[in-house]
Amino acid sequence: MKLMILDGNSIVNRAFYGVRPLSAPDGTPTNAVYGFLAILQRMLDEQEPEAVCVSFDLKAPTFRQSPLSRIGVCPSRQASP
Repeated sequence: MKLMILDGNSIVNRAFYGVRPLSAPDGTPTNAVYGFLAILQRMLDEQEPEAVCVSFDLKAPTFRQSPLSRIGVCPSRQASP
């Protein structure tokens, strides 16, 4: 089975800034939605997956941002400049 996994936030960001400004009659920006769907359709046509999974980041912090979840951080190591 061919599975396509996509980073939705990355594609929406790319679409929002990469597509000319488009808006609905009430002024709501729609270029991100249009661009996202155009990119998704192109990828579906090119790759022909059997299934698609699109993930989006949560607005709230997750356990991955907690100080205890940092793997490989050495307390004696200096921070990068």
